[in-house]
Amino acid sequence: MNGPNTETLIVGAGPTGLTAAIEMARQGVPFRLVERSPHPAEHSQALLLQARTLEQFERYGIADSAVEQGRKLHRASFISEGKRVFSLDLDSIPGRYPFVLFLPQSQTEALLIDHLSRLGGRVERGVELLQLAEGEDCVEVQLRDASGRVECCAAHWVIGCDGAHSRVRESLEIPFTGESVEMDFFLGDLVLEGPDLPGDELAIHLHHGDIVFLGRLTERLVRVIVALHSNQGKQPEKKLELSDFQQPIDRAGIRLRAVGAEWMTPFRVQDRRAEKIHHGRVFLAGDAAHIHSPVGGQGMNTGIQDAANLAWKLAAVAAGAESSLLDSYDVERGAVSEALLKETSQALEAAAASQPWVGKIRDLLLSAAVRLPALRLPTVQQQLLDFVSETGISYRHSPVVVDAGGQGSIHAGDRMPNPEIVWKQSRMYLLEPMRIARPLAICFDVKDRQPIEQLMAHGGEVMFLEANDLQQGRQELTEIMGGDDRLVVVRPDGYVGFRGSATDLEHLERYARLTGLTGRREPHAGPIWAA
Repeated sequence: MNGPNTETLIVGAGPTGLTAAIEMARQGVPFRLVERSPHPAEHSQALLLQARTLEQFERYGIADSAVEQGRKLHRASFISEGKRVFSLDLDSIPGRYPFVLFLPQSQTEALLIDHLSRLGGRVERGVELLQLAEGEDCVEVQLRDASGRVECCAAHWVIGCDGAHSRVRESLEIPFTGESVEMDFFLGDLVLEGPDLPGDELAIHLHHGDIVFLGRLTERLVRVIVALHSNQGKQPEKKLELSDFQQPIDRAGIRLRAVGAEWMTPFRVQDRRAEKIHHGRVFLAGDAAHIHSPVGGQGMNTGIQDAANLAWKLAAVAAGAESSLLDSYDVERGAVSEALLKETSQALEAAAASQPWVGKIRDLLLSAAVRLPALRLPTVQQQLLDFVSETGISYRHSPVVVDAGGQGSIHAGDRMPNPEIVWKQSRMYLLEPMRIARPLAICFDVKDRQPIEQLMAHGGEVMFLEANDLQQGRQELTEIMGGDDRLVVVRPDGYVGFRGSATDLEHLERYARLTGLTGRREPHAGPIWAA
């Protein structure tokens, strides 16, 4: 084989693969996106879009469309043995999206496919990966299309976004360690009648180890998820009937009657993660890298964040950065998936506790988070919000972030806030320049601009903000940045890569070397966002 046929091969066109393709297109990196299924999924197990995903969609310009099509949920309530023991106020999620959005995966995929098309990309459907082998300079693959024709090709990189039964992961013999959850799970989009219909909240009912999750999809349909502890995973798979949902609803004392269904399916839950998500020139993302219980609605959102984290690093290496930058994908996202499996497993175990005394202790602790502010348990609520919304994810210990100190509220590795500001009489959000898929240097009351302009000219945007030019947002930016002559560099995935003084060029240059801002093949000649 004479060399790679494409820069990047993305296997799997669910939300994770579509996001990876969009990021490649935004960065100008050639790619192919192949998908075995001939058409997108008609029904959707994944349903929740979290705030961090909507912030990413904002960079694509599709967040408003997602919110218009979806249903905002502002509260999550936990009802144990018929008594409300805890409510989580989702309006307190930080940022522009203080809610959880109900939007079926099929509609999310449609938004992503449409956006990818506008960027000039497409999905090659009916194309299946047969074999994969790593070489020194490329990855050699065999693909088979819908007609049965086998194609041999090569790519610089392969991203496996092909789900829990990933052919990419299996081809590399990467262990997928973990265990099955010994509970029976049913999912349905049902027509329900009765006084306990949920409004703009998620209702989680707990009863003797069983869980009934209710969330309104539309005026007509309610998403119902049932987890049955009592069966301990021993019930054989069967065609579901409305009675399979009605019985646990009745046992939990929920005053609802199931009168119809648009879709019903049983499903199994496993807690597993790949022992490696980076193997030479091959990467795993989404369900190919990690699967877990649906607690908190994290699965699809985590895969989308995997793709955003990886894509800018691949683009930087393609433009001349050192390949060692790619090692940070495993460090950053591997830590996220490890923590996610642990937290979702513990949450499910607590919710499904069948021993009465364990349930009582759980309920007392949940109630205390509401009723005993003297114990500082509101912090527990904030931690839950950070977890659910994914806004609390941080990469402070990553080898490719540089924190040179300061008094600001954000650190290198944190998610960068996006406050609304009025700057030179123009109303905007701070991160609007991130619509261009490039690093953004935000400089606050910086006196010497030239060194920063020169450094960022190789691969980023610069935004110089003077406090006197801010009619709104001055105090918030001062708190974020920590005073004058301060600088943060925001990575294309929305995280702070560098924090420090604008005069500390030594640390800034070190960060630039780590992430490829210096040494790019084609210096940038685009706009400088400056006064």
